[in-house]
Amino acid sequence: MSTIGVKIDRLHALREQKRALEEQIKQLSEQMNELENQLIIQMDNEGVTKASGRAATVSITTSVKPSVEDWDAFYAYIHRHKYYHLLERRPSVTGCRELLETKGKIPGVIPFTQRKLNIRSI
Repeated sequence: MSTIGVKIDRLHALREQKRALEEQIKQLSEQMNELENQLIIQMDNEGVTKASGRAATVSITTSVKPSVEDWDAFYAYIHRHKYYHLLERRPSVTGCRELLETKGKIPGVIPFTQRKLNIRSI
């Protein structure tokens, strides 16, 4: 059986190890984002939406997502029409997309197109 002090020291060591790994993950994520952006630009310049390497294939997808510019107007619209399905911790992508397609616009929301690079192993 370990003493409280030994367990505290082990917990501290694990926390520091976790912090180091999180920093590595952060750095890898930044590198991945930069490379994804470079790939999207290069693929756009070359006029392709799908490409392959030896280990993986990538494809560019697009989707419309809401970006609220006036929360008061957006909330008033939701309340007036009882469209509470539009709320998450952010505007509901599927709910807003559906209304944008049927109504054309939502007060307080500006739609934007997000681009994403998908990657799959071969």
